[in-house]
Amino acid sequence: MDIYDNFIRSVIDYPIKGINFRDISLLLTDGDAFHQVIMDMNKELPSYDKWDKIIAAESRGFIFAAPLCAINSKGLVIARKPGKLPLVGYRESYDLEYGKATIEIPKDAIKPGERVIILDDLIATGGSAKAMVDLVKQAGGIPIMGLFLIELRSLQGYKKLGIPVVSIVNYGLHVGDLLQLENAKGNIGKFVEKVSEDQLKVQYENKEEEVVNKSQIVSIVQVEKNGRLTYIKYRD
Repeated sequence: MDIYDNFIRSVIDYPIKGINFRDISLLLTDGDAFHQVIMDMNKELPSYDKWDKIIAAESRGFIFAAPLCAINSKGLVIARKPGKLPLVGYRESYDLEYGKATIEIPKDAIKPGERVIILDDLIATGGSAKAMVDLVKQAGGIPIMGLFLIELRSLQGYKKLGIPVVSIVNYGLHVGDLLQLENAKGNIGKFVEKVSEDQLKVQYENKEEEVVNKSQIVSIVQVEKNGRLTYIKYRD
């Protein structure tokens, strides 16, 4: 059973029209599923001696960061909404898909030179994650990676961070993604453009193009620096 397909619901037009909200409520209410999420995220963390703290955004980021910090004996930095902290160290504002927001971290929460992981439940446009990167830098820390439960790939929020980003569950595509295909002219094609809600154009290594259905996508293919291919499950 794929816990993410079974327990993450898509809610259309929430919180405003045009937003497809990925609801993780059921994922949290099932004990076995929640445990698996934490284990999946924990496997993506660097080795113990390579990082010092996790910074997480209010409020769903706290849900995942707290157990990860506890089992690794690491510190947790809470990035909160204005008015929640008695002693504010640093403050950053950013744009949301549907407004603006500000987050703050406690005074003395990050010491100069500490290596900090950026964590949240979801990365979309990357606004809140970039704000956490900037907060870490303001405090003299070193942001080393971003870790997210869900990534909306079409919004390419990871590009704003300037650090490696790992996501457990991916939705959608962005232009340039390599796709593993079935029943197509080639096994791997590059996503060129969206043709319709159900179809997209891909280009193969020989420059030949083809329009394929989303149902033909097996996975997203990532090429690592050493040439190794990593396959990510495609979810629309």
